[in-house]
Amino acid sequence: MATYLSRHIGRKFNIAKSTEKCCLYTPHSSRSSINNKSTFHSKSFQSDFLQISEEVREALHTKKPVVALESTIITHGMPYPHNFSTALSVEKKVRDNGAVPATVAVMRGKLCVGVCDTDIIWLAEKNSSLVKVSRRDLPYLLSQGLSGGTTVSATMMASHMAGIQVFATGGVGGVHRGAENSFDISADLTELGRTPVSVISSGVKSILDIPKTLEYLETQGTCVMTFGKDRNFPAFFSPESGYQAPYNIISHLEAAQVIGLWLNFLGPLLAGLESGILIAVPIPPEFAATGELIQNAINEALRLASVNNVTGKEVTPYLLNMVNQLTKGESLMANIALIENNASVAGGIASCLAQLRSGVPLDKIVTPPQSTSCSLLSSPTLKSALTDSSIKLRQTVEKQNVKTTKNVEEGRNKTLLGRPVVIGSTVVDFSVQVDDPNFQLNGGTYSGKVSESFGGVGRNLADCLSRLAFKPVFISAVGNDSHSMAMSSFCSHMDLSSIQKIDNMTTATCCVLLSKGKFLLGVGDMGVNSKLTLDQVKNFDSLIESAPVAMLDGNFSSTFIATVVDKCARFNVPVWFEPTDLYKSKTPFETDAWKQLSFISPNLGELLSMYQALRAKLGQEETTVSLCEESSSQQEIIDTSITICRELVAHIPVVLLTLGRHGVLLCHNLGDVKHFLPLPSSMKSDKSTSFKAMFYPAFSKDIDPSKIVSVSGAGDCLAATVVASMLDGQPIDQCIKHGLLAAYISLLTPSAVPDNISRSGILEQEKLLMKVSWSPADVTNGFTKC
Repeated sequence: MATYLSRHIGRKFNIAKSTEKCCLYTPHSSRSSINNKSTFHSKSFQSDFLQISEEVREALHTKKPVVALESTIITHGMPYPHNFSTALSVEKKVRDNGAVPATVAVMRGKLCVGVCDTDIIWLAEKNSSLVKVSRRDLPYLLSQGLSGGTTVSATMMASHMAGIQVFATGGVGGVHRGAENSFDISADLTELGRTPVSVISSGVKSILDIPKTLEYLETQGTCVMTFGKDRNFPAFFSPESGYQAPYNIISHLEAAQVIGLWLNFLGPLLAGLESGILIAVPIPPEFAATGELIQNAINEALRLASVNNVTGKEVTPYLLNMVNQLTKGESLMANIALIENNASVAGGIASCLAQLRSGVPLDKIVTPPQSTSCSLLSSPTLKSALTDSSIKLRQTVEKQNVKTTKNVEEGRNKTLLGRPVVIGSTVVDFSVQVDDPNFQLNGGTYSGKVSESFGGVGRNLADCLSRLAFKPVFISAVGNDSHSMAMSSFCSHMDLSSIQKIDNMTTATCCVLLSKGKFLLGVGDMGVNSKLTLDQVKNFDSLIESAPVAMLDGNFSSTFIATVVDKCARFNVPVWFEPTDLYKSKTPFETDAWKQLSFISPNLGELLSMYQALRAKLGQEETTVSLCEESSSQQEIIDTSITICRELVAHIPVVLLTLGRHGVLLCHNLGDVKHFLPLPSSMKSDKSTSFKAMFYPAFSKDIDPSKIVSVSGAGDCLAATVVASMLDGQPIDQCIKHGLLAAYISLLTPSAVPDNISRSGILEQEKLLMKVSWSPADVTNGFTKC
């Protein structure tokens, strides 16, 4: 078998604004010595335009498995922040299967193989404003110093130049319907016919002409195989297109044997007839049923495209956007799942291929498991949701022209644009858990446990949103001390670029005393928060303007809070205020900031405090309300809280009242809405008919108290998860349910925001608690009447 890579030496080169060192080098290819038509292997091009990350270069040099990944999925395939989180999860899937990921993109006039997280964030935020880069676009973009996401064809070229033989993507392009008149054939197909790289994909989308695509691939000399027990060629969302591939392979090792033989032996012998290999992987089994429903949406989207005379290059983005709307995001979830699955398969194949090249005997090769897990689960309610959406959209199209329809849908999807902004405290928490239930504050020393963690309401909210794949802008202040350095290391999964380090100040610190998991008292050094200034936050106005929501905790002065809230009001951005504690909950009422809050999430004590502050602001007499979460009955708590919330929501539209072991009470004046974002521009004038109160029981109400490790982050996890679900377009009941599940997970771990809080983690917890009786209750007219 021919040598895959010869020894090579590279010189270092740093990408501007990148935190990862990259190296330039000239890979050796035995094929290029035979086939002189490739001019990209010149030293001049390598020095000026091709850039390979240090990790990828080292992996290739040491013959470790590498999988190339395209970047149009980041720039054009998904809305933000799903594009960013998916890019990272796909890289992780490759690593989990033993290979090194190499995401390819054009960055500021460089063809980069292996971009760092900083550049992935930049690509994700720029999104479709960047160029979609095919083979034909490379000369212009590289010469002009531009940036863009690489398609299959451009990524194959970059992979071949770097010496990478396996490439994972979602789906390849194909022959478009009506191509006999339009000649619309994707450059991906011609690239497969002339570039020796193996592409792992889920076939082609059903909006294309699949039989013509397979015929064209045969003409190009591309070997097409399915990955599985049969030859049914997949159609992206569907495991079967109704057409057969020429061959199938049933394992990663078998695929590696085919690739190794072709690319390392037969390919060089057939100089001038080089071509790639297409391995089509069916969508994961748990999404197979969903595929049929998504196909119905595709058919409806095709009909709507015809009705609205959408043609040319606008057809594909129109269809994908419309299908996502018709399925209420389920097609996006399925898209993410199949791309993750393809990356897992590609990682396994690359790992086997590397072992073959290293001379490992066949019976000694370590292969990954055949089944690959995905981070998402199919929704059981998809069918009814799809039907309802299809009917409603069809009625809209029949009544209005396409421009009006697009405007309506763009307004609904505003929640997916921009990044949520979290402004709040970062705190080093010291928790003291006393073992003796009869301890007294008498100067004695008691046995117990002392633990250190990183918290702060704002940090917890931003942490949880980050783990749920919404990369928020987190604005906070810390000291220039050892605590802040430790926090930066602990929070490496978060975007910390907007945190201000204040000299001669210590990072906020709080020590809390707990007994049996219950909070008794706390002592906090929070002075650094008074030093946070918004004028030092880079691009603060543009960050707020594009934000779907801003979350603000109460750890700031009334003047600071008023400034933030006024800024959000100017850009029509809803503000979620987390009161933080009994005393700080009153802060917005010291100015007129309370008039512009959209959401508040107090506990019972904070609710009563805010209620008294509101009455004082309105010139009303102070009232005495006796309520206690521990001693009052659930019925008393809910009925009294509803009375209080009726007055609050006349000024603040949504109140999410957390009631500890009882659950949460949701009150608002929006009537029978199904989603909270975007909020209506004007609230209903008839408050008596628009007021709504729903009670949601907690999953933790029957939990053994001995299993509760910490309560410090449960409320923050609940609030952040509710917001994440709102941004995801979930119905209100589902938002609250997911929030309660996140709170349940938080109670069982010492960390305020546990590592296992994620989309898949919450769904897994939901599955474990399926036998628990749980249902919301409409308590608008009082708990006693529900």
